[in-house]
Amino acid sequence: MTRLLECTQGDASMAVAPALGGALAWLRWRGHDILRPLDPAGEQRANLCGSYPLIPWSNRIADGRFTFNGASRAVKRNFGDHPHALHGSGWQSVWQAAHAAADEIVLQLDSPASESWPWPWRAQQVFRLSGDRLRIELSYCNTAQESVPVGLGFHPFFADAAQSEIRFTAARVWLNDENSLPCATVPVPEKWRYSRFRQPAFASVDNCFTGWQTPAEVRWPQRRIRVEIRSAASNAVLFIPPRERNVVAIEPVTHINNAINLFPADGSEQAMATVHPGDTFCHWMELRMISDE
Repeated sequence: MTRLLECTQGDASMAVAPALGGALAWLRWRGHDILRPLDPAGEQRANLCGSYPLIPWSNRIADGRFTFNGASRAVKRNFGDHPHALHGSGWQSVWQAAHAAADEIVLQLDSPASESWPWPWRAQQVFRLSGDRLRIELSYCNTAQESVPVGLGFHPFFADAAQSEIRFTAARVWLNDENSLPCATVPVPEKWRYSRFRQPAFASVDNCFTGWQTPAEVRWPQRRIRVEIRSAASNAVLFIPPRERNVVAIEPVTHINNAINLFPADGSEQAMATVHPGDTFCHWMELRMISDE
C-alpha cells in the first residue's frame, strides 16, 4: 500500500500520497468523503486519487508537440494510447515530503530536463487544512537558463456524483473537435448550464470553460453538506464522466486546453505564462466545506 501523510483538524481530515504524483488521496469532513478516496486495495495511481496537480501544463498538448520562442519541441505522450500529452508530468512523478505537521503538509519535486518537459524545474505543493477548509498552493520555479512556458491546475474528483448536485457558472466554453482539442468558443449552451443547482448529467461534458465565476459548488442534499471550490483562475474544466465512475471533476486551471498551440505564452487569461529563469509561477485552490443543516 502507498505511504500516506495524514492530517486531522476538527471535522476535516486528509491524506497526501507523495509517491503518487503528490496527489491528495482523500479529503473527508464530518465522516463524509468530499473527494473520491483512493482505494487502498486497488490500483495505486494519482488519477485514481481525490485530486492531483497539473504541472507544468494542464490538460492536452496536441500530439505532444509545440513551438516556443521559434524552436519546435516535443514532449512524451504519457497516457496509454492517448494521442496527446496529458496533464503535465508532475502527476506521474514521486514527490518528497519537505514538512509535515498537524495542519500542513509541504511536498517538493525537482525535475530535470527530460522527454516529459524540455527544461528543468522545481515544484512545491502546500496543503493547509483547517476545521472546514483545505487550501492547496502549487508553484513552479524555473531552474533553466532560459524563459519557459508554464501552466498549472488542479484536478479534484468530487465523490458520489449520483447523490450530488452542482452549481457551476461561466461565460463561454470551448467546443472540442474529433481529436478532443478545442476548436471554437461559444456561449455556454443550455445542456451545460449549471448556474442553478442540478444533478450532473453523466457522460455529458469534458470541456474547458472561460469566464468562470468562482466559487463553484457541489452539494449532497441527503447529507446536508456542500463544498465551495474557489480559485483565482478564470478558467475551469468541467468533466462529468459516465455514471459508473460516480464522480464530477471541476478543475481550476490557469490556461485552456492546448493553449501552447493556440496563444502566445503571454500570461493572458486563456494562455500559458512565460516564466523567466529563477522566477516562480503560482496557483491555488481552496475547498470550503459547509453544513446545510
